[in-house]
Amino acid sequence: MGYKVLVLGDYGTGKTTLFNQFLNVAPKAEKKPSIKLELIEFPRIFEGEEYIISLYDIPGRELTSNKRSKLYTNTVGALILFDISRPDTFRHALFWIEELINYSGIGKVPIILVGNKSDLREISQKTLASIDAKEFIFRLNRTSLKDSIDNHFFEVSAKSGKLIVAMIDQLLVSILKHEKVRNK
Repeated sequence: MGYKVLVLGDYGTGKTTLFNQFLNVAPKAEKKPSIKLELIEFPRIFEGEEYIISLYDIPGRELTSNKRSKLYTNTVGALILFDISRPDTFRHALFWIEELINYSGIGKVPIILVGNKSDLREISQKTLASIDAKEFIFRLNRTSLKDSIDNHFFEVSAKSGKLIVAMIDQLLVSILKHEKVRNK
């Protein structure tokens, strides 16, 4: 079974770095040829079943809404990135969530809100407190209860690759739970 997952967020949040890090940290990850955008596929095993994650790197600004809507179709989950040293990118997370809901063709889908560039926390005074993102996810989950959607927050460094596999595994669990409820 294959699942389409998008990597979304503002320009400069580290989407492409995170996306490419999957090639280093996800076992059997392969970059696939794609005309429109970057695609990596890799298997994940959960409860004895193998699932293929098709991870798409969506450009932050370059696409028109017409092209963007076609790329979002049949998406079942997303990684929405913000840069912890740029609070404006955190405030734009809601835009990416709304766009995903509007264009996926499914409505609400599980997301992982990703606070990227955690390596900057030690050297920058302007980093966003992780409690803000946790509160955002808490509120998002309250509005998603009736849809049985679990959304989560991870703080990572795309440079190091730490927690990236755990993050995608958590998203897979949320996708499978949502799919089970949706197909009843």
